[in-house]
Amino acid sequence: MYKGRNILLIMICLVGVSLLTFLTLFERSNTGGVADGVRYIVVSEEDGVKTLEFYFKDPDKKSTGTATDAGDVVIISIDDSEFTYTVDKKTFEVGVKPGEGTGDPFAVYTEKLFKLMVKGKDRFIKFWQAITVGAVALAGGAVILFAEEIWHIIHKKGEEEIPEWQDMRGIKVFGGAIIGAAAVLLIVFILI
Repeated sequence: MYKGRNILLIMICLVGVSLLTFLTLFERSNTGGVADGVRYIVVSEEDGVKTLEFYFKDPDKKSTGTATDAGDVVIISIDDSEFTYTVDKKTFEVGVKPGEGTGDPFAVYTEKLFKLMVKGKDRFIKFWQAITVGAVALAGGAVILFAEEIWHIIHKKGEEEIPEWQDMRGIKVFGGAIIGAAAVLLIVFILI
């Protein structure tokens, strides 16, 4: 009787699982990004040495540099900076080679930029967040799927009485609201 509705719910669940899997497993690369007003792009990579270009809010300003993989650390040299930066590949701590330059080494190029260059951007959502969103959406789908049974429980009617579509409207709207809450929760998790 409800074969079409059940197939629709299964298809929606499969799309939801696919979306959550993509958002959980997809790692955004570290070949480009923006941090504190500075954009970097990896122009080329050869033998563990990346050639970088840096762009700033001022359209006339541009710089180049290199990022060299030296085992446990990445050494970053920028042409217009008197500092050589190091980033630990495990802890992502940013440092400056001692005895170089004067002034604040992070005035133009911030620690956040160097961490982004080595670590890359984080995944869109974490595994526990995907499980939370999936569980809330599944609860909403279950409310819609079992609307007739819930109607019998709420109204204390016998199994022989079959409710009309409009009789179960409130229950189905409630199930839809739970699914909507899952969508809002997903957006919140992506944005934070």
